Amino acid sequence: MEINWNKFIVLLLPIKKRTATIFSFIRAMLAPIVFLYNQIKKDEAEVNYELAHTSQVWSIEAVLNDAFDVDERRIYTSDSGGHEVIALFPDDDWKEIVLQPDDQAEAVIVLHPDSSYDGGEYDAIVHVPFTLTEGQTYRMKALINKYKLIGIRYDIRTL
Repeated sequence: MEINWNKFIVLLLPIKKRTATIFSFIRAMLAPIVFLYNQIKKDEAEVNYELAHTSQVWSIEAVLNDAFDVDERRIYTSDSGGHEVIALFPDDDWKEIVLQPDDQAEAVIVLHPDSSYDGGEYDAIVHVPFTLTEGQTYRMKALINKYKLIGIRYDIRTL
């Protein structure tokens, strides 16, 4: 809800009391209330922005581009790749597979289902097309940590 404070003051004054002196006096008396109202409106806009963004990739990219690259919007994320998983058995079979060559009694290879697989060092890479200062790097990490899912590992790389 937007309030036009000047119009609000004039409409609440009786017609005979609508002079410049009384209007200025009441306006000065309402100055702290107007200040608090404007502060609340600013905080409401910030909260609505935070609520509009989630941990989805497009949303994190939008937040980073809004903060660091407003005009060209060149910041993007990608999967880190990691190692390829070769399926040896269906996922519904949760048992480990033990391979032991006949000629070597001590050489044992244990293969786990892909749910126990821990791929590369990072889950996502944030690509930034320009060099960040130390302060910008900390701010970017804070924004990513605020919106990312717990357990997602990421790296920031300059193109």
